[in-house]
Amino acid sequence: MRERTGKKKTRLETWLKSATTPVFLVSASRRVLFFNAGCEQLTGWTADEIVGEMVEFASDADPRSVRELATALCPPPDSLAGKELDVPVYVPNKSGPPLGKLIRFIPVHEATDRVTSVLGIISPLPTPATSQPMSLALRYHAELSTLRWSLRQRYGLKTVVARSPAMRRVLDQVNVARGTTVPVHFMGPRGVGKEHLARAIHQEDESKAGAFVSLDCRESPFSLLQTLKRLLHPEAEDVPVGALLPRTLFLTDVDALPRDLQERLLTEYGTEGFSRTRRIPLPRLMSSSTERLHDAVDDERLLPEFFFLLTTLTIEVPALRERHDDLIPLAQAFLESQNRNADRQIGGFADLVWPQLREYAWPGNLDELALVIQESRANCSAPVIGLSDLPLRFRAGLEAQSVGPPQRSLDEPPIPPLEEHLAAIERDLIRRALLKAKQNKTLAAKLLGIPRPVLYRRMESLEIGDE
Repeated sequence: MRERTGKKKTRLETWLKSATTPVFLVSASRRVLFFNAGCEQLTGWTADEIVGEMVEFASDADPRSVRELATALCPPPDSLAGKELDVPVYVPNKSGPPLGKLIRFIPVHEATDRVTSVLGIISPLPTPATSQPMSLALRYHAELSTLRWSLRQRYGLKTVVARSPAMRRVLDQVNVARGTTVPVHFMGPRGVGKEHLARAIHQEDESKAGAFVSLDCRESPFSLLQTLKRLLHPEAEDVPVGALLPRTLFLTDVDALPRDLQERLLTEYGTEGFSRTRRIPLPRLMSSSTERLHDAVDDERLLPEFFFLLTTLTIEVPALRERHDDLIPLAQAFLESQNRNADRQIGGFADLVWPQLREYAWPGNLDELALVIQESRANCSAPVIGLSDLPLRFRAGLEAQSVGPPQRSLDEPPIPPLEEHLAAIERDLIRRALLKAKQNKTLAAKLLGIPRPVLYRRMESLEIGDE
């Protein structure tokens, strides 16, 4: 009897391996266990190349890499938790463009009802009329994958996420800059990603050796001078043989650069400097500022000749509040990038979280958004980030924003009035205690270390109702 069962198992495995319907299996620990002939035919990768690979719920893998394939095969966290889902994905192809497909993820349970693996069946995308409703978390994941693919097709950019008209203009300018070697200046508030865009231009030709060097012009003049000597004349500074020489020099807050160093760079990069025979070519010059450099020239902080050198091509990067269409894909992209090399995979955000993110003014721009997503992810224990996972600092800022004047600072998050901040903290602690106590106010009062009548008075004062 055992022998007959074993034969049936062998026949089933043989049939699945040779089936033309693409079928694969991922373990609960997110390793590819099985990849049949249908999958090989669809993707161009063999089972030997993909089986054993770790899959991650993300969308930022290198095109046409086995890592991109592993990303496409990753079950959503909800499926790993036991939920059967249909997910539209771009399935990569080793030698051609990715293909839009639908993957049905089916959790496989053991006797204790624990999910041991997830079966994936790849099929054509259904027509919109017959497609099933999808959660916002999965929908935004699919939209981000589509956006990344379209940006790679149009601009060749792998690390930039943007779909707003304001940022599409920026990307068109970045595309122009990638085809030249002239100096480029980025102007915009702190935290909008100016250096990230400069790096995207630098990475245009990955075959060219050379480092991207960022230099903060607010450092001490002596430190700046020594660094510039080392970067511009490595042959005279005893740079080790084989060291990666700079290919791009990025000057942040360039309006703070001392005038004597401006003159030095003018000598190097001006007509006289370019006509001089150099054994080692000068790195490409890029710069950034938070204000228009015309103002620095008017204040005599910037030499007019240096201004004209820096601004051959100027790109203005808008604040996050001016590019509302980018908020959703950026938040999803920041979250998925943190899924890389992480034990826990978070699939997205609960539906009620998005109105909170949209309402906030984001004075710290992309840097603040990335930090809020990071803290929310650290607080999250579910497949998606919920309202209670949003950091207290964000919720206090959002509440202060709704009761006070709009925060105009572009350099740092808003500071709410003390009483409102303390009330927000108290409201958060009471809600957490009630949640943990399952709305049992006697137990919640014990958790908070206060008498029950005091809890009732504070709930009434803070307008906390029964939830």
